[in-house]
Amino acid sequence: MKTLAIRDSHQSGYVNMAVDLCSMKFVQSGNAKAVFRTYLWTPHCLSIGRFQKPHSEADVKRLLGDGYHIVGRPTGGRAVWHGHELTYSLVAREDHPLVSGSIAESLEKVAGILTAGLKKSGVPAVLNAGSRELSSAGREFNPCFTSHGRSEIMTPDGRKLVGCAQARSRGVFIEHGSIIFTNQQTKAIDYLPDEASSTLKSEMRELLTRGVGTVLEYNPDITPEILAENLHEQFAIHCGVTPAPFLSGNLPHLQETTSERRLNIENR
Repeated sequence: MKTLAIRDSHQSGYVNMAVDLCSMKFVQSGNAKAVFRTYLWTPHCLSIGRFQKPHSEADVKRLLGDGYHIVGRPTGGRAVWHGHELTYSLVAREDHPLVSGSIAESLEKVAGILTAGLKKSGVPAVLNAGSRELSSAGREFNPCFTSHGRSEIMTPDGRKLVGCAQARSRGVFIEHGSIIFTNQQTKAIDYLPDEASSTLKSEMRELLTRGVGTVLEYNPDITPEILAENLHEQFAIHCGVTPAPFLSGNLPHLQETTSERRLNIENR
């Protein structure tokens, strides 16, 4: 079985999540040992965790009407706005050395790849030592970047730089996450449903403004493409093999899975 590398450019949220799902099936069927992928988003998109409901997290009609997308992730976690960022995903068998062990252990292993790539890109990324919730409002209307999980990647001054989520299904592991270039996370607040109070919206907006770090603060000249190259290089170093380049469009069942991702939102 080969270890594969996918470098995707701008695609819709429906396609991006379909590729991650199809990568999981590809590994499960024994066609690959691991798949490391980097990708971008067009148009901007709000993603929600697998246990969240679209209309509980956003005014979906207004969001779509403004030309944005909303998509459900195969992983848990909370809402993330995908705009000017680089997203990565790593899919592998659960017993693969790069991801094996407990959730905490696998988080640290994957974070090792990411922090090495970020540091090579001039970004002094550090691992968070513990978990902390910035808001006292609980999980309702509370986006991903308002909490700092253990072993998530932070700036040296304690702001969240990478938002990530994991899942395991039928022996296959996936982690994907957003590496922020420009902090656009407050856009998620613009599309909260009417039930969210103005006081809560103000609190969330303030937390997302001061609690998020960006790549461009530390290296204003770097591009998502350069960071992607550095991450792929570190992935190869950490797994000890040269991954074979692979086109996401060649994954089986991609078209129908993309349609399912769209319907998944419309029917939830």
